[in-house]
Amino acid sequence: MNRNSGKKYIGAFLVMLFALILNISAFAATAKYEAAVKIPVRVTLEGEKASSEEVTIVMTPLDGAPAFDQTSLKVQAKKGETVEAEFTKTFKEPVDFRYEIRETAGTTDAYTYDDTVYTAIVFVENDPETMGLKASVVKVYKDDDPATKQDAAIFINRYCPAEINPPVNKVVTEDLGTAPGTAKFHFTMKAEDKTFPMPAESVDGSKTVEAGTGKVEFGKIEYEKAGTYTYKVTEDKEALANFTYDTTEYTVKAVVEKKAGVLTATMTITKGTEEVNSIDFNNHYAEKKDDSTPPGGGGSPTGGGSGGSDTDDKEYWDSDDGSVLGAVRDAIENGPVGQVLGAARDKIGESPVGQVLGAVRGATRTGDNSIMMISGLCFLTAIAVMIGWVMAFMRRRMN
Repeated sequence: MNRNSGKKYIGAFLVMLFALILNISAFAATAKYEAAVKIPVRVTLEGEKASSEEVTIVMTPLDGAPAFDQTSLKVQAKKGETVEAEFTKTFKEPVDFRYEIRETAGTTDAYTYDDTVYTAIVFVENDPETMGLKASVVKVYKDDDPATKQDAAIFINRYCPAEINPPVNKVVTEDLGTAPGTAKFHFTMKAEDKTFPMPAESVDGSKTVEAGTGKVEFGKIEYEKAGTYTYKVTEDKEALANFTYDTTEYTVKAVVEKKAGVLTATMTITKGTEEVNSIDFNNHYAEKKDDSTPPGGGGSPTGGGSGGSDTDDKEYWDSDDGSVLGAVRDAIENGPVGQVLGAARDKIGESPVGQVLGAVRGATRTGDNSIMMISGLCFLTAIAVMIGWVMAFMRRRMN
């Protein structure tokens, strides 16, 4: 090779080297040799009375994979909303890694936390078009099952407080008479500690409800934390006429525990030392009987009724007291009829019949009751004779 030929080869090499440098510069200008990877997380909070709950989402590398920029995420979950967050990392070389994503249960017993475990696949490879890197596959799936692929790790938490609703039953036993259907009774529940959960519309650890007979409810008691809670239930004493109130005191105890991630409440009801199934209050109704009777015992003015007295007879017959019957009697005695009857009475007194009646009256006064029947017959005979004489007298007067 002569000197001129050597110069030509050197020149050609320099041209090729310059061209290669230009291509490398162009590649560096069009693409970076790196790939940014994002794994999204979504958290939802469900439940009628749910409000807000902070939860923690944790990512764990598997099989020696490098950690992401965040090892955990704090997510403030809100009722009825889906809150999003994401894990991020930039890779500068092709990789094929796996990660585990799960939620850490919070401290509120009333929440049921999603215990799903997700597996995330991160696959980074060269991109021929850009001469750089790209994350061609980033997927997550549940419980290590590739058939459940999705584009995010989704956690659904639920607000599920434990609850009790003590049954109360009102009974009225009618011992005498019929109890009014409009009667209302009142029952009170008091917490052993005023800070214990209570039904809605309670005041200072106490609630009173009104009801007639049958079932009545204080309302549901909801618990957000495990523990033991006790209450006393009584019936209020009132002033309804003819009612005797049940003075029984019941104790309601709720033992609240979290089992298998779910808060549960076990309720027991005791009556003294006896465990019962429900709270039953039994009132008794008895009308008061009025034993009072009107003066004279309802007897007639003639003394024929029961319970008559001399005073009652005087009220009807004593003309000196100005009674109506006394005035009538005086008018009869002073009138023609009275004169006739008086004359007839005198005739009877002077006759043999009158003498017999006098004898009978004397015998009766001395206690000789052996001739009572004869006396009665004589009395009837005398009445008949008297009526006959009166009729005869009246006929003579008319003639």
